[in-house]
Order: sequence, then C-alpha cells, then structure tokens
Amino acid sequence: MTFNRMFPALALMLLFGVALAAEKPEITLDQAVARVQQETGGKVLSADAMRVGRREVIYRIKVITPKGVVKVMQIRTELKEKR
Repeated sequence: MTFNRMFPALALMLLFGVALAAEKPEITLDQAVARVQQETGGKVLSADAMRVGRREVIYRIKVITPKGVVKVMQIRTELKEKR
C-alpha cells in the first residue's frame, strides 16, 4: 500500500487518539478491522471511527468480499477510563 493511500487513515487514527486521551475504547480500530477481515474474508477498503455521545464509538469499515460485494460493517464499542 502506498503512502498516499495510508496517510488519511494514519491521520484519522492520530486525531482520534488525541481526542480520546483520557478514555480508551474497549477495542481499537485495528482490532475492529481485523475482526471484519476474519468474518468476511474480504479486503478492507476504508475504516473510520465516529464518537457517539460521551461513552460510545462506532467503527465504520467498508470491505469488499471475495465474491466482489462491497459491504459496510459497523462495530460499536464503549469508552472506558484509561488507567
């Protein structure tokens, strides 16, 4: 994967990490991506995180399955205090 394709995802993860300095999600974006890849056997096209309210994060992951079907999957996780 080229740097130009990875940069937006890396920037998003950095900004998201700064926003959650005092709190940490139960699962990370990387873990959510790995889960979607394992469940679908597909290739991830994009992944982003969206904070909902004060205690919840939704990871939105777009994947193309081996059959060529594009799916958007969402994984919800709660924030917990960082120790």
